[in-house]
Amino acid sequence: MKIIFFIILIFPFSLFSKEAEYVIGSELESDRSSSIALYHYRADAVRLNTARDFDFSTEDFLRHAAIDARDIYKARKGDVIRLEESYRDGKIFRVSLLSDKVRRKKYFVLSEDLKKLSLILPESS
Repeated sequence: MKIIFFIILIFPFSLFSKEAEYVIGSELESDRSSSIALYHYRADAVRLNTARDFDFSTEDFLRHAAIDARDIYKARKGDVIRLEESYRDGKIFRVSLLSDKVRRKKYFVLSEDLKKLSLILPESS
Protein backbone atom coordinates (compact mmCIF):
# COMPACT_ATOMS: atom_id res chain seq x y z
CA MET A 1 0.00 0.00 0.00
CA LYS A 2 2.84 2.40 0.82
CA ILE A 3 4.45 1.68 -2.52
CA ILE A 4 1.29 2.69 -4.37
CA PHE A 5 1.15 6.01 -2.50
CA PHE A 6 4.82 6.58 -3.23
CA ILE A 7 4.30 5.96 -6.95
CA ILE A 8 1.25 8.24 -7.01
CA LEU A 9 3.25 11.04 -5.38
CA ILE A 10 6.40 10.67 -7.50
CA PHE A 11 4.83 10.03 -10.92
CA PRO A 12 3.58 13.62 -11.57
CA PHE A 13 7.01 15.03 -10.72
CA SER A 14 8.68 12.74 -13.22
CA LEU A 15 6.31 13.91 -15.96
CA PHE A 16 7.07 17.60 -15.54
CA SER A 17 10.77 17.39 -14.69
CA LYS A 18 11.88 16.22 -18.12
CA GLU A 19 14.26 18.64 -19.75
CA ALA A 20 13.78 19.41 -23.40
CA GLU A 21 16.34 17.80 -25.65
CA TYR A 22 17.27 19.86 -28.65
CA VAL A 23 18.27 18.09 -31.85
CA ILE A 24 20.78 19.48 -34.31
CA GLY A 25 18.91 20.80 -37.33
CA SER A 26 15.71 21.70 -35.52
CA GLU A 27 14.34 25.20 -36.00
CA LEU A 28 12.97 27.42 -33.26
CA GLU A 29 10.99 30.64 -33.61
CA SER A 30 10.85 33.66 -31.33
CA ASP A 31 7.33 34.72 -30.49
CA ARG A 32 5.95 37.95 -29.11
CA SER A 33 6.48 37.19 -25.42
CA SER A 34 9.98 35.73 -25.61
CA SER A 35 13.27 37.53 -25.52
CA ILE A 36 16.53 35.68 -26.13
CA ALA A 37 20.11 36.85 -26.50
CA LEU A 38 22.37 35.43 -29.21
CA TYR A 39 26.14 35.83 -28.75
CA HIS A 40 28.52 36.35 -31.65
CA TYR A 41 31.51 34.74 -29.90
CA ARG A 42 31.51 31.31 -28.31
CA ALA A 43 33.82 32.57 -25.53
CA ASP A 44 31.13 35.03 -24.43
CA ALA A 45 28.55 32.25 -24.16
CA VAL A 46 31.00 30.03 -22.28
CA ARG A 47 31.86 32.78 -19.78
CA LEU A 48 28.20 33.54 -19.16
CA ASN A 49 27.38 29.87 -18.74
CA THR A 50 30.25 29.44 -16.26
CA ALA A 51 29.14 32.48 -14.27
CA ARG A 52 25.58 31.12 -14.09
CA ASP A 53 26.79 27.66 -13.05
CA PHE A 54 28.95 28.94 -10.19
CA ASP A 55 26.36 31.47 -8.98
CA PHE A 56 28.82 34.34 -8.73
CA SER A 57 28.10 37.43 -6.64
CA THR A 58 26.98 40.48 -8.58
CA GLU A 59 30.44 42.06 -8.62
CA ASP A 60 32.17 38.82 -9.67
CA PHE A 61 29.47 38.15 -12.27
CA LEU A 62 29.98 41.58 -13.86
CA ARG A 63 33.76 41.17 -13.83
CA HIS A 64 33.77 37.64 -15.24
CA ALA A 65 30.85 37.65 -17.66
CA ALA A 66 30.91 41.16 -19.09
CA ILE A 67 29.99 41.04 -22.76
CA ASP A 68 30.23 43.86 -25.28
CA ALA A 69 26.72 44.87 -26.32
CA ARG A 70 27.82 45.09 -29.95
CA ASP A 71 28.35 41.31 -29.94
CA ILE A 72 24.86 40.47 -28.73
CA TYR A 73 21.78 40.14 -30.90
CA LYS A 74 18.39 40.21 -29.20
CA ALA A 75 15.99 38.01 -31.14
CA ARG A 76 12.84 39.75 -32.28
CA LYS A 77 9.36 38.41 -32.88
CA GLY A 78 9.37 36.02 -35.81
CA ASP A 79 13.14 35.39 -35.86
CA VAL A 80 13.91 31.77 -36.66
CA ILE A 81 17.11 30.00 -35.63
CA ARG A 82 18.43 26.60 -36.66
CA LEU A 83 20.59 24.58 -34.25
CA GLU A 84 23.83 23.57 -35.96
CA GLU A 85 26.35 22.34 -33.42
CA SER A 86 26.46 21.52 -29.72
CA TYR A 87 29.20 22.44 -27.25
CA ARG A 88 29.81 21.60 -23.59
CA ASP A 89 27.47 18.60 -23.47
CA GLY A 90 24.54 20.51 -24.96
CA LYS A 91 24.78 23.59 -22.74
CA ILE A 92 25.76 25.85 -25.65
CA PHE A 93 24.64 25.67 -29.28
CA ARG A 94 25.93 27.29 -32.43
CA VAL A 95 22.91 28.54 -34.36
CA SER A 96 22.15 30.08 -37.72
CA LEU A 97 19.82 33.05 -37.78
CA LEU A 98 17.49 32.58 -40.73
CA SER A 99 16.75 36.25 -41.34
CA ASP A 100 17.81 38.45 -44.22
CA LYS A 101 17.71 41.60 -42.09
CA VAL A 102 20.90 40.90 -40.11
CA ARG A 103 24.53 41.05 -41.14
CA ARG A 104 25.82 38.20 -39.01
CA LYS A 105 24.28 34.78 -39.53
CA LYS A 106 26.15 32.58 -37.02
CA TYR A 107 25.61 32.99 -33.28
CA PHE A 108 25.87 31.05 -30.04
CA VAL A 109 23.08 30.54 -27.52
CA LEU A 110 22.73 28.95 -24.09
CA SER A 111 20.44 25.92 -24.03
CA GLU A 112 18.53 27.14 -20.98
CA ASP A 113 17.55 30.23 -22.97
CA LEU A 114 16.11 28.06 -25.74
CA LYS A 115 13.17 27.21 -23.49
CA LYS A 116 11.80 30.66 -24.31
CA LEU A 117 11.43 29.78 -28.01
CA SER A 118 8.83 27.61 -29.72
CA LEU A 119 9.80 24.66 -31.88
CA ILE A 120 8.79 24.77 -35.54
CA LEU A 121 7.43 21.42 -36.55
CA PRO A 122 8.66 20.07 -39.91
CA GLU A 123 6.08 20.24 -42.66
CA SER A 124 4.80 16.85 -43.77
CA SER A 125 4.61 16.41 -47.54
